[in-house]
Amino acid sequence: MHKFNVNKFLMKIAFVVLMLFSLICFAQNIYFKLSEKDNFDSKTFQKNIEKLNVEVLKRYKNSDTIKYYDNIFRFYILNENYYKGLFYLNKIREVPAYKDLHYKDIIGIQFELYALAKLDNQKNNFNERYEDVFEKKMESLPRKSKIFLKDYFIHEEQNLKNQISNFLNTDIIKDSISLKNAIRLCRHYIAYKIAKETYNIAKPLIKKLDEQSYSVQDSIIVKTKTGNEIALYYILNKQVKQPQPSILRFSTYTRNDDYYISAAKVNSERGYNIVYACSRGVYLSKSENTPFEFEVEDVNEVIDWITKQSWSNGEIGMIGGSYDGFSQWAATKNLHPALKTIVPSASVGFGIDFPMYNNCFSPYMLQWLSYVNRITDYTTFNDEKKWLSVYNSYYKNGTAFNKLDNIYGKTNPIFQKWLAHPSFDAYWQSKIPYKKDFKKINIPVLTFTGYYDADQRGAMYYYNEHNKYNKNANHYLVIGPYGHSGVVSGVTEEYKGYKIDAFANIDIEDISYQWFDYVLKGKHKPKFLKDKVNYQVMGSNQWKSVPSIDKISNKKLRFFLNRNKLEKIKSSPGFIIQNIDFKNRRDTLESFNNEKIIDNKIYKRDFYEKLVFESEVFNDSFEINGSFSGELKASINKKDMDITINIYEKLANGQYFKLSHEYFARASYSKDNTKRILLKPNKIETIPIKNTFFTSRKIEKGSQLIILLGVRKSPDAQINYGTGKDVSQESILDAKEPLEIKWYNDSYVEIPVMQK
Repeated sequence: MHKFNVNKFLMKIAFVVLMLFSLICFAQNIYFKLSEKDNFDSKTFQKNIEKLNVEVLKRYKNSDTIKYYDNIFRFYILNENYYKGLFYLNKIREVPAYKDLHYKDIIGIQFELYALAKLDNQKNNFNERYEDVFEKKMESLPRKSKIFLKDYFIHEEQNLKNQISNFLNTDIIKDSISLKNAIRLCRHYIAYKIAKETYNIAKPLIKKLDEQSYSVQDSIIVKTKTGNEIALYYILNKQVKQPQPSILRFSTYTRNDDYYISAAKVNSERGYNIVYACSRGVYLSKSENTPFEFEVEDVNEVIDWITKQSWSNGEIGMIGGSYDGFSQWAATKNLHPALKTIVPSASVGFGIDFPMYNNCFSPYMLQWLSYVNRITDYTTFNDEKKWLSVYNSYYKNGTAFNKLDNIYGKTNPIFQKWLAHPSFDAYWQSKIPYKKDFKKINIPVLTFTGYYDADQRGAMYYYNEHNKYNKNANHYLVIGPYGHSGVVSGVTEEYKGYKIDAFANIDIEDISYQWFDYVLKGKHKPKFLKDKVNYQVMGSNQWKSVPSIDKISNKKLRFFLNRNKLEKIKSSPGFIIQNIDFKNRRDTLESFNNEKIIDNKIYKRDFYEKLVFESEVFNDSFEINGSFSGELKASINKKDMDITINIYEKLANGQYFKLSHEYFARASYSKDNTKRILLKPNKIETIPIKNTFFTSRKIEKGSQLIILLGVRKSPDAQINYGTGKDVSQESILDAKEPLEIKWYNDSYVEIPVMQK
């Protein structure tokens, strides 16, 4: 009896599997012979591509419907089966995900016009057929769709040719090509073929159509009363003959690229003149570039100029986010009678949250200053490698913060000017509405911000102060699970790994223009705005609306910070000691974009050198709605420190959900941001926790709250060494003995909640 050889049997199986796999792989390859004499315009090359395309059509499959339609329509057009190609092209336009796009009717328009011209037998000359088809198609398209036509004719013929050439040199192996690469080659070739045959016809037609529809004046200079220059451009809808309301965006960024011009044309279709104005020293202005300095007066100069134009009906609204939100509030400090409403998003609170938040500066302020030049410098601003080097060099060497600009390469006078004002003093107060200024703001306001928006506290400063000083403030608030870019540039389905609730995916711009229709044209208020305060409860897939901010919660959960526990009952007196060695610089900033909202672990930079306090497991679900507050009782061996707090929900499955943006604050300014009051060494001090980030989240049964408490010490932070000197002048030479903190267990945090 023969002994069964397991190893030989397994080897045979492996050989058979390998052969089958090889046959499958070979079957996926397609014969494609390329002669050295062939060129893209030769009949031989075209014939070979057409044969290849026939094989691709036979074999092509894709379970992703959109990708399938996007490829198959191209293959049919290349195969000269134009009817089928157009059929599948229209299938793409019918995809539900595209239903709200302004340009859904012209997706693939360059292919459609080419196919229709090929099918048209009325004239022998292809150019004439194409022009006829173009004219007929334009008659059927919505005006908003036509705005984006040029975006489908942007590729240069030679560039497409080069792409194919590079492709052929690298992806044709031994007279065969993989199915994957064959698909790519056929896509490249039909794009090249259409560009070669039609773009020279289409581009002049598109330009003529655009000039008939819109007036774009992009080189206007407004001279201010002080002799300075403000550059602006405006877009008018030529179909409108009567004066219209105007929507103004005032920015320190150049906004004259195709994206913004197209967006302006779309919004002009809503019945508005669209005006983009730039701060002094930006775009065509020859004045000195001075961000934040003169918006209080300059915005009103532009508003005054608009009211004198023949196309203006004398009523103006403002829109925009971040800096462009700040400029709206700057304009309200001395309210122009023609300004009827503002719609600020993620508004910078100058001196409130940028360039300092709770009196703490950050290196980002210098990075931002590199961004704002006569022409916005995206390249320098987005050079992560360079900025990581600057941040880490400053941190590793313990350089004084006021020398950060020298590490970058040159002294920056604006950076130095800001550092000279560590208190929220008259300098900052003069640039934005302050206290009783808000009483005079009697126009309707619609504010947008997000739980993870770095400028949320600026937006909420304006909102809270407006309602505080003006009891009749007509101010609406929309706040949801968005970061800064989501509020400013458009909400996305996912933010830092967190897939937002479906109901949170709103169109901020559309709601904004519905608001303009409401205020400036007497139409209905946007249906979305159910009440004055509108907030999205994360995890519940619903929006809630209340008449005022104090109605969002009905209780505060007080948690005492006691020996790594969050406890509801105060324990007998005690404390935890934490030591921070400012000479220790082992940590390094590796990236600006690796934080996740939901993860299997706490974000390591939130966790590093922090104390962790954990609540008991919750037996019932409830909502956190609002900003946490509290008091820290601490004694330190120095005169100051910068505190940081992060709050997480620990889910029943062990994941961690970050509830809001990080809170940090300078202890010496915690009672009054206009006046520094140093701590007394080794004395128990009460440090209030305030101006924290608003959030809303349904906390599920089985979850816990996690609080991380510590001191701000990282490459992306201004380091407070605790000497009591101007923090910007301190360096690692001031580190000396480690900071010793005694955190007393009568310290507490209060969480605003809504409970049944």
